[in-house]
Amino acid sequence: GIEDSGEVGADLVERFITEELRSRCTTPKSEKFFHHLVKHLRDEGVVPEMVVEAAEDPFGGILGRYDSHLRDLRGLSPLSRPRYLHHAKLLLDWYCDQKGKQPLAGLTGVDILDFITQQAALHPSGAWRKHLCSVTRSFLRYLFFEGTVEVELDRVVPTIPHWRLQSIPRHLPWEDVQALIESVDSSTPIGLRDKAVLLLIATLGLRSQEVCKLCLDDIRWRDSQIRLTQTKGRREHVLPLGQEVGEAISEYLIHGRPKTNLPNVFLKHKAPQGPISSAGKIVRKHLLRAEIAAPSYGAHVLRHSLATRMVNQGAAIKQIADVLGHQSINTTAIYTKVDTNTLAEVALPFPGSGV
Repeated sequence: GIEDSGEVGADLVERFITEELRSRCTTPKSEKFFHHLVKHLRDEGVVPEMVVEAAEDPFGGILGRYDSHLRDLRGLSPLSRPRYLHHAKLLLDWYCDQKGKQPLAGLTGVDILDFITQQAALHPSGAWRKHLCSVTRSFLRYLFFEGTVEVELDRVVPTIPHWRLQSIPRHLPWEDVQALIESVDSSTPIGLRDKAVLLLIATLGLRSQEVCKLCLDDIRWRDSQIRLTQTKGRREHVLPLGQEVGEAISEYLIHGRPKTNLPNVFLKHKAPQGPISSAGKIVRKHLLRAEIAAPSYGAHVLRHSLATRMVNQGAAIKQIADVLGHQSINTTAIYTKVDTNTLAEVALPFPGSGV
């Protein structure tokens, strides 16, 4: 058992998810929750920063160097790196069990396939297997980069089949989106904030983190524009500021936003003061409060709903891509599957359809 909070770390959480939670059919959201929990505890000083102990690594501190590589060269966040390190350690432990104390230079393609096969058999989830292959490739690329192995073993890792456009965007009927926005109580400061947040996502298609990082200087009132600089694609994205959204933001800034020098538009209304950390939580709160049955309860369901509405109103895929901030139009192509008007025109008759 655990006797001290200092024993709780990202590696323990990853093992808990791998060995316990996944046997109980958890979702990716529940896994993400535990990673965020560890990050919060670490920020509060309850749990110490993750340190890769040399005793855990019989290969001369390779995990520590790999962690530095992920942080300094690949720019991975403290929340993401433990997942990579956990799977790297799985491979190292497996190699020790199979080969004893043989140098890691003896790692072969057959070993990699055996490791992947064994791990995949333990976890039937296609998403987990795909993640396993991805992070294993990353570690093998590092081993070759460092010179530990002389062969590019990452090329041996199999590709998990994944078909583009295999799913359908999960969206709400537009009437439900309107009902969601109208359900917000705008008589309180938090209500003013939440209504503006919902409108930004539902009518302009902003991502959750784009809303959280939106700053006062990003709103060009004279030009009726919003300038997004901290986007997923790390490029500037300019969107028109409609009257309804503009009025909602101005109402919040004038009558709801706490007095502070912080640059962010949307702030927490409880201590400690700071920007909101998740617009998705605001979406979820109001979907549940309004008792709207949604296919998912986060910011993306509103983005999908906006795109679905646009495509059914005849908007070109390029227009939708521009609004959603997609760098590649191929990312937006999935919305052609919910273009019911066009699909009806090209649908072929079938026996018994009456067509």
